[in-house]
Amino acid sequence: MMRQFLEVKSRHPDAVIFYRMGDFYEMFLDDAELVAPLLDITLTSRDKNSPDPVPMCGVPVHAADAHIKRLASLGHRVAICEQVEDPKEAGGRRLVRREVVEVVTPGLVGDPEGLDARAVVAVAALAFGPEPGVFGLAVLDASTADFRATAITTPVGAERGADADALPDTLVQELSRVAPRELLLPKDRSEAVGRRLRPLLGEIALTTIPDSAFEGHALAGRWEGDFVSATDAASRAAVAVASYLAANQPFALESPPRLRRYEIADTVVLDPATRRHLELHENSEDRGRTGTLIAELDLTRSPLGARRLSHWLAYPLLSPRAIEARLDAVERLVEDDRSRTRLRDAIAGVRDLERLLSKATRPGAVPRDLGALRTSLRALPAVAQAACAVGREEGGGEALLADATAGAAAALLEAPEPLPALATLLEEALIDDPPVIAKGSRGASETGYIREGYRSDLDVLRESASKGREWIAGLEAAERARTGIATLKVRFHPVHGYSLEVGKAHLAKVPEDYERKQTLASVERFTTEALRDVESKVMGANERAAKLEREIFESLREAVCRAAPEIREAADCVATLDALASLAEAARRKRWTRPVVDESESLEIRGGRHPVVESVLGRRGSDGFVPNDTRLDPAGQQILLLTGPNMSGKSTYLRQVALIVLMAQLGSFVPADAARIGVVDRVFTRVGASDRLARGESTFMVEMRETADILRQATRRSLVILDEIGRGTSTFDGLSIAWAVAEHLHDTRGSEARTLFATHYHELVALAESKPRLRNAHFEVREWNDEVIFLRRLVEGGANRSYGIQVARLAGLPRSVVERARAILLDLEGGELPGGQPDRSRRSKDGQLSLALAPARSPRVDAEAELAAALRALDPNALTPLDALTWLARQRTQLLSAGRVDEEVE
Repeated sequence: MMRQFLEVKSRHPDAVIFYRMGDFYEMFLDDAELVAPLLDITLTSRDKNSPDPVPMCGVPVHAADAHIKRLASLGHRVAICEQVEDPKEAGGRRLVRREVVEVVTPGLVGDPEGLDARAVVAVAALAFGPEPGVFGLAVLDASTADFRATAITTPVGAERGADADALPDTLVQELSRVAPRELLLPKDRSEAVGRRLRPLLGEIALTTIPDSAFEGHALAGRWEGDFVSATDAASRAAVAVASYLAANQPFALESPPRLRRYEIADTVVLDPATRRHLELHENSEDRGRTGTLIAELDLTRSPLGARRLSHWLAYPLLSPRAIEARLDAVERLVEDDRSRTRLRDAIAGVRDLERLLSKATRPGAVPRDLGALRTSLRALPAVAQAACAVGREEGGGEALLADATAGAAAALLEAPEPLPALATLLEEALIDDPPVIAKGSRGASETGYIREGYRSDLDVLRESASKGREWIAGLEAAERARTGIATLKVRFHPVHGYSLEVGKAHLAKVPEDYERKQTLASVERFTTEALRDVESKVMGANERAAKLEREIFESLREAVCRAAPEIREAADCVATLDALASLAEAARRKRWTRPVVDESESLEIRGGRHPVVESVLGRRGSDGFVPNDTRLDPAGQQILLLTGPNMSGKSTYLRQVALIVLMAQLGSFVPADAARIGVVDRVFTRVGASDRLARGESTFMVEMRETADILRQATRRSLVILDEIGRGTSTFDGLSIAWAVAEHLHDTRGSEARTLFATHYHELVALAESKPRLRNAHFEVREWNDEVIFLRRLVEGGANRSYGIQVARLAGLPRSVVERARAILLDLEGGELPGGQPDRSRRSKDGQLSLALAPARSPRVDAEAELAAALRALDPNALTPLDALTWLARQRTQLLSAGRVDEEVE
């Protein structure tokens, strides 16, 4: 046995071998020592008493999938070595034949059971074109057969030196967006490219494969698709993925996935920082869905639709025509509540058709897998009927399907022959509730899932076995009467078969025709010639019936494989309908409106709201979200500079605008009274840096890197969101950088991106005097009894105060700290350092600004400070109206007098 194991291990040295032994998978030697602590299972040994015991551990077959997925998620490969013959067929050989039937890798996870329904588990390949700067990227999710490829070219003038292994930003961004679990690299480039990608892509598994795997000859005749013989970079990447799939999951070639080409240039570019800052799919707190945009959009009724909607959010459209077509479909669904509800209910019956197909076409499929697939196929006609009913009065149903599915509607509307035929076949062949049969289960439990009447030869075998069992069932009573042994029982043992069991106290009554079969502690077991004959017939009939059922089941699985292309087409259609219906349901529930998306360069939002924050406020029962308007265009108001305190709503507003743009371009209604979006080619955000601090990069370095990327890549059609620039350095340095960045975005031809720029540097307000396309704005704040009230309303003009001390008090700083800060602020505004020393220099010896101070204190400043103190001490309830007017007039006189002194000094 160990010799057989070592032979298997020699063929798969880089994989953990799951070696099938009966109802367990066993691991030996180094594999066992590696796996035991990772899976938290007991490490034991074989031949414990020998000088060199063999380390081993094992897991039950029925629980193996979870353990295999765990190892794959940790970056390990698992080779599943199965028994490929029945022990009875082994003849005189001591060992049954075993073969590796599948290799599970980080990107090829095997049985999709247990996967997150919304998750994409993909393997990707990176190919290098024949010319420098040309790359191919292919991505496959084997659990859904989603197989895509694209070509990426380094822009002219963007090459990073003469390094042949340099990777363009677009490629790295796309890798981050598709987020494969495993990336295949050609051997001759793997070390250099891996070194560059590792810090950028995190814990992705990098797998080196031979350069020959990128050549199509390995798949000739085994895979449908023109890409096999093509030589362009995208095709080479696709060939590498297909070769990898064929080598590790050869059964996938029975129903190979169809390759789809896509162009990155057809969609909005979203770099990792932007997706993270806007919390599109993951929140920044725990990387969960709570508080994300997808959580607000996703009201889908099937995993198919959930994955499709997530993909749309990752790839917003650039073509106004395509966007409007999607919006047309959403609008039809919004306006027809009854039909939308029917459609959503029908879609729920389809379930996860893609992954059900994946399970059903695997060699380890069980009857319940085909039963679940049958249920989904049954639901398809109802989906088609419900879709056609949408907007029937206007003849909109067919248009909905045609627009929504881009040609795939035929899978539902025309009902291609394989689907109803397959559904009928599965209906006729399988019982209503097929059993779950554990891998490797044997004996009578494997029979009974083929419907009675489907095959006459199977029915004959079952009838023969049934009659034999009836005879055996009556044997117990007959033998009790014949022998006078009231406790006699008929027993069945999987190994020893049927027997007559007699307690030892009654052995004297045993007839002479009883033949002893087994002796136990308190009973003896016997058989008779008649029992042997019937047992032989029953067991033989059962075995032949089980074998025939397995043959029938395999023929059903093959029929499913043949219909796989049509099933995938139908699943594609249902996924799109579900995503559209989800967008419509969200729009209806949340009172969103249809945006206009066109080729203009303007961005106009009236009454815009943050979709996530508004939802959170609604759930809390808080006051409604305060809407705000936005108007940007490169020719007029290109840059909106936002000043004012924290907590006033700047950051929420910035993200709100970006989210509304992305929602519009993915084809969704938006949270606004009205919106007109001149199509945006890219959204940039410069917000935070916490994600990269763990890599050893300072806050300021992260900020500058992201800002550099924006300035290098932004175009006239881009949307730029800047939430503070220059915070991580000295005040003068930060102010200078922020000023220069604003000037660059305004003045650089071709880079006049529509920009929202929030800053604490109030000095930047002066830019509006020299930059005609820059406007100032701030969020309105009111003070009352030394309290700050944030009105959340955007108004024109720059803010004149930051209210930092008031915000600090709201945050819960101790009262003593707040009061001390207030006193220090008065000193600084008066030109003095804390402690009464005059501030003679704004710069330290190294030339850095230590504190940005206002001009020297004037009489007017003193008068304003005295007024503030008087207001704090005032008790309005103790004043009559006349006293209040008198007090107010006196304070006004003092302020006016102080102002005149200032004018005389000037």
